[in-house]
Amino acid sequence: MSGQEVVKGLLERLLPKHADQFVLETVKPADGLDVFEIDNRDGNIVLRGPNGVSIASALHWYLKYTCGCHVSWSGDQLELPDKLPPVAEPVRRNTPYRHRYLYNFCTFNYSMTWWDWARWEREIDWMALHGVNMPLAVTGQEAVWMATGRRLGLSGEDMLKHLTGPAYLAWHYMGNVDGMGGPLPQSWIDGQRELQLKILERQRAYGMTPVLSGFYGHVPEALKEKRPDANITQLKSWFGMPGIHFLDPRDPLFAEAAGYFYEEQERLYGTNHLYEMDLFHEGKSPDSSVEYLTESAKAVCKAMLENDSQAVWVMQSWSMSEPIVRALPDDHLILLDLYAETSPKWKSTEGFYGKPWIWCMLHNFGGRNGMHGSMANVANGPVEALHDPSRGHMAGIGFAPEAIEENPVLYDLLAEMTWHTEAIDLDKWTAGYLLRRYGKQSADAEEAWRLLRESVYAKNANQEAAVCARPKLEIKRVCNGRIVPFYDMATTVRAWETLLACGGELGGAAGYQYDLVDTGREVLSHLIRPLHLRIVDAFRNRDRAAFGESRMLLETVIADLDELTATNKHFLVGPWVASARKWGKTAEEKALHEFNARTLISTWWPRPLTFDDYSHRQWSGMLKGYYLERWKQFGARLEAAIDNSDGFDEAAFEDNIREWEIGWMNRSDDFAVEPAGDAVDVSRRMFDRYAALAVSLAQEAVETK
Repeated sequence: MSGQEVVKGLLERLLPKHADQFVLETVKPADGLDVFEIDNRDGNIVLRGPNGVSIASALHWYLKYTCGCHVSWSGDQLELPDKLPPVAEPVRRNTPYRHRYLYNFCTFNYSMTWWDWARWEREIDWMALHGVNMPLAVTGQEAVWMATGRRLGLSGEDMLKHLTGPAYLAWHYMGNVDGMGGPLPQSWIDGQRELQLKILERQRAYGMTPVLSGFYGHVPEALKEKRPDANITQLKSWFGMPGIHFLDPRDPLFAEAAGYFYEEQERLYGTNHLYEMDLFHEGKSPDSSVEYLTESAKAVCKAMLENDSQAVWVMQSWSMSEPIVRALPDDHLILLDLYAETSPKWKSTEGFYGKPWIWCMLHNFGGRNGMHGSMANVANGPVEALHDPSRGHMAGIGFAPEAIEENPVLYDLLAEMTWHTEAIDLDKWTAGYLLRRYGKQSADAEEAWRLLRESVYAKNANQEAAVCARPKLEIKRVCNGRIVPFYDMATTVRAWETLLACGGELGGAAGYQYDLVDTGREVLSHLIRPLHLRIVDAFRNRDRAAFGESRMLLETVIADLDELTATNKHFLVGPWVASARKWGKTAEEKALHEFNARTLISTWWPRPLTFDDYSHRQWSGMLKGYYLERWKQFGARLEAAIDNSDGFDEAAFEDNIREWEIGWMNRSDDFAVEPAGDAVDVSRRMFDRYAALAVSLAQEAVETK
């Protein structure tokens, strides 16, 4: 399928009534880099580019800047006249970035675990429209490992003990864990293989270069018994989980195993010569000497190149080692500056020691859906790097979030920067974004977003909300972020009020509904910390009246937060659980998938870890059925001990609550899969009830901190 043919399919899916008003043509790249053009001819819109991604990017630019339309994870705005408007003048845009990267290994579990082809097809179209040409593509990797294991003489049972359950494969492929959440059903392995074939076919048709996995020495424990002479060691524990087994890259077996892996992967999925892998990701090497790290890196690279002479090692910078990077050849390595919008490593590494690298926005941890992110950093960071003489070999721009489908403005903005070499006027861009997203110009909406940019979108922060924390007397964080808002709550409340004022004119727009609910959710979620402080203070002072009042208010807020989020399908836990069940062919398989789905978004894993509740989601169904229940049990325990504060055994309560959490993970009760209630009406009611309280409680929490 050619680039023009695949974009025709996109047009038929996205704009079926207008698809025949476009003419698609091919043009040559500009100095080897992508370009697109938009023009008029005989009443039609002409879109040109060297490949499908460029032509789709031209379509997206036309929809944005001529038609005032919007395509988003959280809803499209595609109001168009029967006859498409012509462009005022011909458009030509060049990108300075050869590579436009997308995804993090974690994205494949925190967001994508149970996607079907329909959702993937939509996502690949999103990629093309937003200029992505280098997506990480590790769906279906299990089939590669099953085939590799057979070549190594291992049984299917050996391999299933090695592989994790469906929700934990990302951490398995990064070399962090083995076995947890499994064993995988054969139906999953087969289904994911079929899905990956469709994904790769479509991505390649667009002209994308998918990034597959590479082999770096993570092997099944059973291989140690099968090949006792091989140098296989168990690495140190990863956050309390048993360490993986690692085959020394210098061992003769490494080249043999790598050969099987690359052969089987290419047999199943072909190759575009890009392989993502990290040596000792978030873990410790068995030998930290420069000599060992250097020799290991060279051996991994040698095995890769022996199997693919055009291979390029794509490496995340998260736990990058300087000796490893310096040991690798420039033309067979690309570094991902994973968290460049907040902590750019290119600045502290002399542009990654001269190696090719990609400026990436990480932004999201675990799928937490709080509002945060520095719009200024996203708008300015790539351009500043592009013009900095010390940037080294900057080769691209990209997204590397642990999860997607949240804070859509940050992703729209970064995609925009693909086609700019200079800074943009962020005020003007935001006004245009709102016009496109909501379908109408609104002074109130622009003022609301000015306030959001001053507050939640002024900083990229690992923000958490105490509503999702396991209750205890002192809560400093949910997992590894901050529960104290980094912004002024009064400003965010004013943004909510101003956005709510647009309800009459904008209430029918999907993007507006999402943003309104999200802003209200942000405010209500941060009521819990100051109310928790009140509860604990009343408990310690044996003040039953104050305790009861604050406890009741806290529980009411969470129930109302659940009601607010229930009005929008993007804030429901039901679709997550339902899609997991659909992957099961039997009752047993459905139960395994649902256990994986519930565990990942609750405590992450049943046993105690250092990152309980890492992936906490403020989703309707989850808020009322999980977080509220924990808070109710906490309140009941405190109330029972209020006359004798020493009578509250916090350690015993935590043990009890963990047992309750494990029970919740193994349940199979249903959640709503469709929204309920009117987003504007419910938001207005919640604003009237809580706006003033949110401001006063935020100030109270600051004063009593």
